[in-house]
Formats: sequence, structure tokens, C-alpha cells
Amino acid sequence: MPFDALLAPARPRRLVDILADRDIRPVPLEALAAHRQAQLERFAPSFWYQHQAWLPVGLIGSVVCMALSGGGSSWLSLFWLSVMTLLIVFGVFRVSAGARWEERLVASEMLVELGVPLGIARLARDLRREADGSELILGELLQEQVVLDPYLLLRYRGERVCLGIWDGRRVIAAALPGG
Repeated sequence: MPFDALLAPARPRRLVDILADRDIRPVPLEALAAHRQAQLERFAPSFWYQHQAWLPVGLIGSVVCMALSGGGSSWLSLFWLSVMTLLIVFGVFRVSAGARWEERLVASEMLVELGVPLGIARLARDLRREADGSELILGELLQEQVVLDPYLLLRYRGERVCLGIWDGRRVIAAALPGG
């Protein structure tokens, strides 16, 4: 029948189509994956965190050496204590856990308060309004509860696009006009 097309339900728009209509090129997901991996390698666990069993052995060994040298030269004991103090002061025995990525849903109204750069936050709010039912996902690289390197994704009907990656005030990558 000629009027069947008028009665058919409207086909839902895809996120790719919304971005194309606005002439926006998102950050490639491959670039985000490479960035995430590079940051995990950069903020890997410290040597002493990975080999925690050796730290007590080293410290107990130093006490034993000090006790053995105590009957001998006091200069040797003073030297050993100085070396251990310098190693501790300069962070040789620093025990830091590795970083990990966490993602969470965020409201578009909270983007600026969460530290999302203004241009990325504006684009996210606009796209969120246009893609009704979409979700914003904030990914954060956490190391001992410190946020190191966030990014923002938009998820809509199973599709995900990266809107930006930043570090503090420095934008590393962002969705750009001109697809």
C-alpha cells in the first residue's frame, strides 16, 4: 500500500549518524586503548610493591649487619645507617601500588565539577540531549585514590565514542569538528 511508509515506526538514529550530522570526529577508540595501556605501563607498581617479600628481608638483613658490625668499627655502623637513611629518604624503598582504570556513569550537569574541560563538557551535554537515552561514562586512572588521567565516553544503544582525554587542564585528545 502506498501509505505504509507513513505508518512505519521511525528508525532510531545511530550515534554515528548523530556525529556525522554535526560534523564531529570522535577520538578513535584505538587511540584511547593505546593511551590507556601506555598509562598503565607508566604508572606500574614499584619494584618494592611487586617484590614485597624482599623488603623485610633487606631491612632485617641491614639490622643483622649492623649488629654484627657493632662490636667492630663504629664508623661502619654509622656508614650503614647513613646509607639506609639516604635510601629511605630518596624513595628507593617506596612501595606504591599500580594504577587501575575505573569507569562510572556521570550526569551531564556534573561534568565541570568533575574536572571535565569546558569544550568537552559542552559537546557531551549537546550530544546527550540529542541522543535521548545516552549515557556519559567517565573513565579515571586511579593510583592510591588519586585520579591521574581521565577520559569521557558517550554510550548510546550499544555504541561508544570517546569525546576526550585530558590530564588536569591539558587536553590530550578531543572530539573534533570536521569528520
